[in-house]
Amino acid sequence: MNSMKVFVGNWRIIETELWDREALNLVAPAMLSLKPKGAGQIAFIAIEAQLDYRVVMRDEMPSIEFSFQGFDEGDEVMGRGWAILQGEQLQGRLFFHQGDDSSFVAQREPRRKSPANRLAAGGDWCNHEPPRLNRRSLG
Repeated sequence: MNSMKVFVGNWRIIETELWDREALNLVAPAMLSLKPKGAGQIAFIAIEAQLDYRVVMRDEMPSIEFSFQGFDEGDEVMGRGWAILQGEQLQGRLFFHQGDDSSFVAQREPRRKSPANRLAAGGDWCNHEPPRLNRRSLG
């Protein structure tokens, strides 16, 4: 199995050492989004940034190390971070260049099935069955 695959997806940032949940979700839900090939985004408070990440082993556990660059209310921000995969959570630390650093915990968001995957699994893409017709309802 490709080790990067276990990290790909959307992760909801649920806890940090410096900011409470209300602050984290100030503009939109606090998220870490990891895409294939080492790209991603992070967004919390008023920060929106692009990520470049690598999969590594840290303390013998699957982990990522990343750098980020983006904006906080129009001001450029950049930094780095790391996170260890523990079950369905990422636990790590963010470091802002010449600024704050904080621990964080992110919870994996449920993966959405594509319409093709839902059909292959025996369901329709709308997650409901069509009405059943019988001869009496037609006449």
